[in-house]
Amino acid sequence: MPQLDWSTFVSQAFWLLVCFCALWFLLSKLVTPKLADVIEQRKRKIDDYIQKADALNSAAKVSLNKYNETLANAKADAEKKLGDGRLELKAKLAETEQNMTAELNKKIADNEFLLASEKKDTMLQIENISQDLAYSILQKLGFAGISRQDIANVAQREKNNG
Repeated sequence: MPQLDWSTFVSQAFWLLVCFCALWFLLSKLVTPKLADVIEQRKRKIDDYIQKADALNSAAKVSLNKYNETLANAKADAEKKLGDGRLELKAKLAETEQNMTAELNKKIADNEFLLASEKKDTMLQIENISQDLAYSILQKLGFAGISRQDIANVAQREKNNG
């Protein structure tokens, strides 16, 4: 095998060193800078995306805080308005109830007065009919000497005594 021949070791070592140095020079001057540049660009791009994401995240947090604050204010305002509405409704209901109670009491008093008046009139009519009936009965029984005025006087005495 030629590679194991001692006489060619020096030339093989020389060409190995020349090829290695040439490849190293080509890689270090041409390929590695381009790779490093691409890697740096990617790193900058990723950092830029991260910064944009952080900025968007911060803006989103600010918006979320504003939203939560606005929502809390709206809830508080709604609760206040509901409370005010409840109080106003209770006041109106109380006022309406008071007005209706007063109106009902007035109607009850008017009806009681009307009922008492009608009762008085009815009792007077019953009394007159009773006196007429008593007079008719007494006339049919043969008590001709008793007048309607006598029956009215007796009824008046009974009413006063009774």
